[in-house]
Amino acid sequence: MEPITDEQEAHDEENETDTQETNEEVVTSEPQTAEKPEEKSKDRQPTAEEFKAIDGARKHFESELKKTKEELDKAKKASQPATGDPMEAVRLGKALAEISEEEADIIVTYAKGKFNNLVPTPEQIIQASKDDWVADAIKVRREKVAGEDKTPAPSSPSSIVGGKTSEDLQEMEGKDFAKFARDTFQGGRSGV
Repeated sequence: MEPITDEQEAHDEENETDTQETNEEVVTSEPQTAEKPEEKSKDRQPTAEEFKAIDGARKHFESELKKTKEELDKAKKASQPATGDPMEAVRLGKALAEISEEEADIIVTYAKGKFNNLVPTPEQIIQASKDDWVADAIKVRREKVAGEDKTPAPSSPSSIVGGKTSEDLQEMEGKDFAKFARDTFQGGRSGV
């Protein structure tokens, strides 16, 4: 290997410095020409497609918000007691005057389903009470209850033995009872 001279060292150092300066220019020149992201977003207007997408999302959000508000209003109204026409309450009372509590439950349940309302109005209950299906359901229920309330026929003969009731037998004295029992039950026995 040959020894490196001072001239060669100086020449190598110059080349290295030139290369470093060139690299620095390349590195420093890129950020100077590029815009900062903040400036880019402030100055740039959305394209027609972006605007349509943003507008569509805004409209969807507004419609969902409106639906949610309507549902909340319905829920509030359903949870509040009905303050309506007092005559409606009178008509409801007359419609349900001869109805038992169980039959009223049938009517209210039917009104809930028919009018798709968790808390039917008095007018809806009155309408449901006049429905043929409800009338038939109440009629069947009343017949069933009437059948259950009937006193069952006696399944065994009355407690009369030898012409005497159980009360008569209890009042008999020991001698009389023994004679009665012997007379009553002796006739059915054959001597063995």
